[in-house]
Amino acid sequence: MGTERKTMFLSEESKKLTAYHESGHAIVAFNTEGAHPIHKATIMPRGSALGMVTQLPSDDETSISKKQLLARLDVCMGGRVAEELIFGQDHVTTGARSDLQTATELAKYMVSNCGMSDAIGPVNIKERPSSEMQSRIDAEVVKLLREAYDRVTTLLKK
Repeated sequence: MGTERKTMFLSEESKKLTAYHESGHAIVAFNTEGAHPIHKATIMPRGSALGMVTQLPSDDETSISKKQLLARLDVCMGGRVAEELIFGQDHVTTGARSDLQTATELAKYMVSNCGMSDAIGPVNIKERPSSEMQSRIDAEVVKLLREAYDRVTTLLKK
């Protein structure tokens, strides 16, 4: 989580944006079946983050279901979608960069390693895939991310 950076000055506008971004994650986590419970939410800067929502599993995880992984994708999208809904598409910030990176890596893992894509099937692609297969993987990753984005947009508009 990193230590709290009490000396960092944030404008009121930046604090407001961070609060909406983090509340987007929290609302999605709280309202999505399969998501881990929220442990802590803060808009105090920690490490390189301006704020964060920390989730902890209720039990030890030995296997993770597709439903749980989709919930993680949704939580990742919560901050960016909240920014877009509150401030408009032209005012979405780079604050969601690491969330998008995490979501993209998770979607690739689901498709390439866990066989969680109907279009590609139950495969685990260890070696470097052919360009055709890589294109199919990329398309499935984008599909998973867009579906998560759409689910979160619907949820946060309620």
